[in-house]
Amino acid sequence: MNINTDFEIFPYSGASLLSFGMKIQDVENLIGPPDNISKNHLNQRVEFRSFMNVGYTAQDPASLNHIGFGRQMIGVRYGNIMLFKENENTVLKKLYDEDSQAFIYLGFVIFINLGITLTGFHDEDINQKAVTVFPHGIWDRRISKLKPFSF
Repeated sequence: MNINTDFEIFPYSGASLLSFGMKIQDVENLIGPPDNISKNHLNQRVEFRSFMNVGYTAQDPASLNHIGFGRQMIGVRYGNIMLFKENENTVLKKLYDEDSQAFIYLGFVIFINLGITLTGFHDEDINQKAVTVFPHGIWDRRISKLKPFSF
């Protein structure tokens, strides 16, 4: 796996061969061993590879529940939208056209019906530009804090 690896995002399912619910060893078999491993504030395992990260539930056995891509991962796409190759506003508009029930929270634009968050797109901050893919339910406990995002 490298920055040119193609990853197609599937709403609430994962990206390419990575599917939410997969076990640690299954992920490693597909994309290789992590460069680094840490725990987040929820005591969940987070693995870093190149310019992407994958996170797991804190329960045992841990299962995949987060996939994050940095701007360097130029092969990431949703449908025909090349998320890191196209202009930020173009990406936002195309995603908003598919999910106008978008929200903003702590600098993240959350396309709740697509299972995708973006950062660094709406404010054109190249240093923050990233995409996260999430399963159903991840934002449920924060839904009352989310503010509507309009394009």
